[in-house]
Amino acid sequence: MVSRRLVAPLLAFVTLAVPASASAHPKSATVALDYRLVLDRATGVLPGVSVRILDGDRDLRIGVRHGSLTVLGDLDEAMLRIGATGTWVNQASVTAQAARLTGVGHGWRRIGGSTFTWHDHRLAPPPYDGGRTGTVARFTIPATLNGSRVTIGGAFVRYRRPSPWAWLGAAALVVAAAIVATRLRPKVRSPLALVLGTLAGLAALTAFVTFGVADAPNGQAAWVQLGLGVVLAVVVAVALVRLEGERRIVLAGLVGAAAAVGNLGTLGVFRHGVVVSVLPGAASRTVCALAVAAGVASAVTVFAGHEAAS
Repeated sequence: MVSRRLVAPLLAFVTLAVPASASAHPKSATVALDYRLVLDRATGVLPGVSVRILDGDRDLRIGVRHGSLTVLGDLDEAMLRIGATGTWVNQASVTAQAARLTGVGHGWRRIGGSTFTWHDHRLAPPPYDGGRTGTVARFTIPATLNGSRVTIGGAFVRYRRPSPWAWLGAAALVVAAAIVATRLRPKVRSPLALVLGTLAGLAALTAFVTFGVADAPNGQAAWVQLGLGVVLAVVVAVALVRLEGERRIVLAGLVGAAAAVGNLGTLGVFRHGVVVSVLPGAASRTVCALAVAAGVASAVTVFAGHEAAS
């Protein structure tokens, strides 16, 4: 039976593993996409203006160092005014109202500083139809910069979806090998469970950090949550070192199971071509596959070996 001393570390690791799929902020993390949004060169060289696309290629962030930029809405009405005095929203703009930047009203209201981020529906890509890759559509957001008409524009670049079968096969092979090794060599159960559980935990922590940083809203990672995740991982690691015998094996299996469950939300990286992570796509997929495969293998090693021993 698992000691009460294991409950706190286990719950700690569960809270660490789950944010890998829930992200380090209230919205669910975008871990993978079919498209990447690429800004036009002309947009990148607007004088005194910086434009970025954030949060899984869904949010638009504009900063104005000098001058004034007015973003226009769907009806060509003034929507947002961004400048040195801050960001102001036109309360009469139907586009701003639809984006929930303001309620129905009149006049201008200050809602931010000289850099502002919002979700603009004009950045929504066309439906994925499994057709051609590359540039498939364009987006434009009209604006005026210091009174002159400009356009914030770019392209939707579609990437081919990867095949998940090789990854599924590798994961199944890892689990099967762990089961066979435990059945044929019962003495390897303890070190194997410990190694697999540790690998799964490290992979889950890596996924948590890399996806959380890359999918940070407003371009700012939730460093407090990320730091807390690292601290909780250290707590679990200390518990694994201090415990002995069956308790250590059981905790390793539980850590692996928590890592596998917590990373189920990242499986979209095997279905979409663009991975929203600090790591390259192949590395991110490897981390996610390792968290799930090693986690399941660790849990199976613990409980299958326990049944065989009994």
